[in-house]
This record gives sequence, C-alpha cells and structure tokens, in this order.
Amino acid sequence: MDIILNCPQCSAEVSLEEDASVFRCQYCDSVLMPTGRNEIQSFFFPPKGTKAQVGQALLDALARKRMGRMQMEGADLVYAPYWRVAGLLFQHAFGRIYENTLYGGTAYDYFKKLRAVAYNRTFPAFASDHWEVFSLGLRAEVMKMWPYNKEKMGKEALVIEEDVPLERAAEMALQTPYPGGSGDREKIELLKTELIGERYSLVYFPFYCFSLTQEGKAFLLLVDALSHKVVKGRLSLSELKKQSTREEVPYRPLHFIPFKCPNCGWDLPFRPKARIHLCRTCGRAWQETGEAFREVSYNVVLPAESANPDAFTYLPFWRLTVTISGSQNSYENLWDFYELFPLPRVLNKEMLEKRPIHFFIPSFRIRNAAAVDRFAVQMARNQPEFHVTETEEFRDIRAADVWLPMDEAVEMAHILLFSMIPKRAKKTRKEVQDAQLRLEEGRLIWLPFVEKGIFLREVHHDFAIQKNCLELD
Repeated sequence: MDIILNCPQCSAEVSLEEDASVFRCQYCDSVLMPTGRNEIQSFFFPPKGTKAQVGQALLDALARKRMGRMQMEGADLVYAPYWRVAGLLFQHAFGRIYENTLYGGTAYDYFKKLRAVAYNRTFPAFASDHWEVFSLGLRAEVMKMWPYNKEKMGKEALVIEEDVPLERAAEMALQTPYPGGSGDREKIELLKTELIGERYSLVYFPFYCFSLTQEGKAFLLLVDALSHKVVKGRLSLSELKKQSTREEVPYRPLHFIPFKCPNCGWDLPFRPKARIHLCRTCGRAWQETGEAFREVSYNVVLPAESANPDAFTYLPFWRLTVTISGSQNSYENLWDFYELFPLPRVLNKEMLEKRPIHFFIPSFRIRNAAAVDRFAVQMARNQPEFHVTETEEFRDIRAADVWLPMDEAVEMAHILLFSMIPKRAKKTRKEVQDAQLRLEEGRLIWLPFVEKGIFLREVHHDFAIQKNCLELD
C-alpha cells in the first residue's frame, strides 16, 4: 500500500511505500527520511464520487427495485476509524494428534507446529455493536491512502472518534485463531502467538449517510463511499453533529529529515527497506529515532587474513546477551541454558558456567520466516563464539541491510525459546511457557558468509541458510 503526500521540497503529489524508510521524489529527486514510522500514525481514504452523484445513483437503484418514491432530505460524509495492524506473525502450537489404530482403538503422538506468515488485519476502533463492517479487507492493503488532514477530508465531514485504546487494539491483534487440522483429531495444549515488527495505524474510512423520507417516514441509509454499496450499520447523526469538529491529528503526522550522515555529511546509501543505515563513507551506522539519527555501534567478524574480501557476503545479526527467568528457575549462563535445552554430548561444566547466554537474531530482510527461525535456533543451540573487531572498512564489501531493530530482535529471541522446545518435552514447555528474557547487552555484528550452491555458509562455524530465504540487493 502506498501513502499519497506532497513532496516537502517541491510540493508535487507523490507516493511513499508503506514499509519504505527512505523517500525519493520522482520530480525533484530529493531524498529524505520519513520520521516516526515506528510510531502510530493516522491516514484516511478519500471517497469516490460526490454526495450528489452517489445519492442520485442510490435513488435510481431504489427506484429500479420498485421500493416506492423516496425523497433525499440530507447527505453527510462520515469517517469511521479502524485500527490497522501489519507485521510478521509467529504462532507456535503444541499438542497431541490422535489416530485410529488397526483394531478400532486410538493412539496419539505429540506434535509441534510453527506458523510464520505476514499479518495484516483491520478492525473498528470505535464502539461497533451496531456496525457490520468489521474489516476493511484487502482494500487496506492495495488502495492508496493520505495522511490524516481535516482540510482534505472536508471541513463538513463528520469524524467518529476512536474509543478503542492502543492497549486494547494490541490484545485484539493477538486474538488470532490457529488454522489447525481436524478439531476431533488435534488437541492444542499450548498456543503462543507473537507479532514481530508490527505497526499500528488508524485508518479513517469514508461512508455516506443519506437521510431519506417515504410517505412521511424518515430513515437513514449508509453507503460505502468507495464501493458505493449499502452497508448495515446504525449511526446517530445528531450526536455526531453535536461533537466539536475534530481539527487536531489523532496521532502524529509524517515529518522528514535530511537523509545524510550526521558524522561526515555525505548522502547515505539509498536503501528503502533498511531500518539501520550504514554510511559507506565514514563507516558509521545510524537509526532514526525521535526525528533525529542515533548512532548504532556494531562489530564485524572478519574471515582469514589471506581471504579475498570480495568472496564474502556479510549478514547482520543482533547478538543478545540474556538471562532467562523461567517459572521455577533462573538461567544465567550456558550451563544453566543446557540444563533447560540439553545437548546430546558431554559438556564441560566449569567452562560453561563462565560463558553467558547469547542469542544471534538475524536482522536482514527475510522471505521465508520459518526457515530463518530454524537457522536462528541452530545458532542458539550451539552458542558459537566469534572474535569480533571494530572496523570502518565497509565501503566496498557486500553487506546486507539491517531490517530488524534491537527492540524487535528481543521479541524474536522470546520466540526462539518456544522454537527450541522439543515436542515431547512437557517439563521444558512448562518452564518456558511464561518465561521472561532480561537483556544484559545487545550488539549489532556482521558475520561473513560464503556462497556454496544454493546456500550461504557462515565462514567460521559452517552454519548454512538457503539464499532464497533472504533478500539481498
């Protein structure tokens, strides 16, 4: 979905991709950084057709259906607010699956399934007990929208105020049923749902409300202002008109800052999908926070000194040092960690008690979330050690963009806890079910990978991931 706006430099009407972190005007070629993309913002869909055009079409349609002669007494444009949630959905399901045996009995086995899909959902942000437009459907994904602007929406337009707070909207977003198999064969014992990289926005959708009379009787008809179909719903126009016309923006609008490195002043590389931008001139990394750039420290794991730098692709990871607080115990080092997630090999207790727990969370842009989850689980189970160094020699090497910021990487680490639970390990499941992660340190690092067939393989430990699971320019 694209956002339609006026270029801050030349005022031309242009479009901005919803998930783009950088804006380039196709008319004046200016490059700017939209700020506040991680915060809640408000948008609206403009109606199609005027009140007069849609009203006359409604009367004509009613006449063709032989519903009697009707008079149009009034028409109003009403904007109804909807919460829109977009992100990446991870849903773990643990339980039992039952099968019929040869002699008429039943048997069961344990199962563990992961659902990892793109998530888009809309639902009313107002009291909608008498409103049957429960979702905007695919229109919220494919149609162009404008930032909230009362002047563009119409000075006389009526706006229904939202009364579903963000906290309630976040709860409703997670109320997603699991698309399991047969209900009598599968018994879900634990269902854990998480959203990663979710963005909440208020979308104001237009409806025409027509006041009609027929033989002295008055009634209202609501019409979808985009599809021009009559919808079921009940409004109190008198109450809406009593409310003061809302002029202020419900949530902050888009602002823009220059897309230049704050350290050296050179233009940052034009990477519309990146969330952290790496300056190829001075080697600093920057993330937009609070209408300004904040520097992000990082390290690099280098290959052997004799290796050709052009042979490698550097992928970004968040190395999170964490402690795990389970329902009964706290896990602070690797010995504790392997007590919770055992490995089938002999372990050196004295050595492992000195090492912290590290999660390596992929922060590059992904295509196959489930495959990347398995890759991250492999790294978490093996707890590799890397020799990191600080370097600014990122000018010419092939380094993937950073798509996942650190706060969302911490959420991803919590998902990995459930991904590491064996399907039959009920004790581990119980311990992890309400576990909390405490972040001790977070560090962005780039690891070198070499291309071998359909895989990218990490140079030092040979962890492999298929190339088509991630997006590289």
